[in-house]
Amino acid sequence: MRFAILLTQFLKYGTLLTSTGFVFTVSLQIFARFFLSDVPPWTEEASRILFIYAIAFASGLAYRGNYFVFLEAFYAGFSDKMKKIIDLISPLMTLFLFGITAFYSLYMVEMGGSELSPSLQIIMVIPFLSILILCISISYFSCLSLLKKIKYWKS
Repeated sequence: MRFAILLTQFLKYGTLLTSTGFVFTVSLQIFARFFLSDVPPWTEEASRILFIYAIAFASGLAYRGNYFVFLEAFYAGFSDKMKKIIDLISPLMTLFLFGITAFYSLYMVEMGGSELSPSLQIIMVIPFLSILILCISISYFSCLSLLKKIKYWKS
């Protein structure tokens, strides 16, 4: 469980820093459009990357806290047996989907080592790494959720 605590703290601070950076770069761009003669060209790309990272960090936390959209009216119409099946299949499918995506995102991160971003001139490994962070965090928390549900139904 120590890993879960460290991962949660990493995701919380990552979300906080990237969201703050996003707000700062967008504010700078708005200020420059109104009060300066030229808008810094890097602000658009930086804000896009920071926004993507904020979503990547926050998605694992949202899954852990069960904050994603839940169609309760649809779910309430099912029988108790069907609800148990759905509760078991949902984290299993999530683990499968994000596990596969994490595996293939490794190739994308590797491919980004030879590319540079247009205005910031940073290696594209940095933006592409956000997908790996998103996939690993959601996979980990969906695995914990699946194990918790299996343990709950066995008892």
